[in-house]
Amino acid sequence: MMKDEPLKQRAYYRMDTMLPMSYRILSESEASLQLPATADAAFIEHYFPSALSEIETRVQASIDTIRDKSALMADALTAINEKLNFIMHGLGEEAIKHTLPTLPVNLSAGGLSFSVSQPIADKTTIDLILFLNIQAEPLLLRSHVVKVIPHPDASFTVAVEFTNLTEEMRRQLVYFIQTKELEMARHKQSL
Repeated sequence: MMKDEPLKQRAYYRMDTMLPMSYRILSESEASLQLPATADAAFIEHYFPSALSEIETRVQASIDTIRDKSALMADALTAINEKLNFIMHGLGEEAIKHTLPTLPVNLSAGGLSFSVSQPIADKTTIDLILFLNIQAEPLLLRSHVVKVIPHPDASFTVAVEFTNLTEEMRRQLVYFIQTKELEMARHKQSL
């Protein structure tokens, strides 16, 4: 480090946790549009379809593999999958929150990192939806990718910085992290 170069430090404590979340990679034109202040179930389902479509793709690939061994079993699984899709479309707003996958993330009040199977380019703008508390409204966060780390297993860790944080959002993030820290400390003391 050069003598006149400032020391870069993180502004917030980071912690590993599990969160229901999804993301959406934005085009340049999409990145110029603002996110709404809140999200209802229809917005979540249509704006963040990647979580559900990834699950649907995996289910269909498994059914196709099973079809090679047993057409009857594959037909039964296809019928079950169609029934579940029908039920999903009839769910209310509260239930749609539970459809997002819970993923391991490294979270701070200024950004987060998470694993993906496909690389995302540096400086890409992405939107995130996070549920800090499943009973509360989700956080809709615009962010930009600050680092992509490839791994030997062909996965990638993507680190993002939030760009649209309000003070209320930051407060919620800090409160969530502090609550999790207290839970971990209590658990450690009870051992």
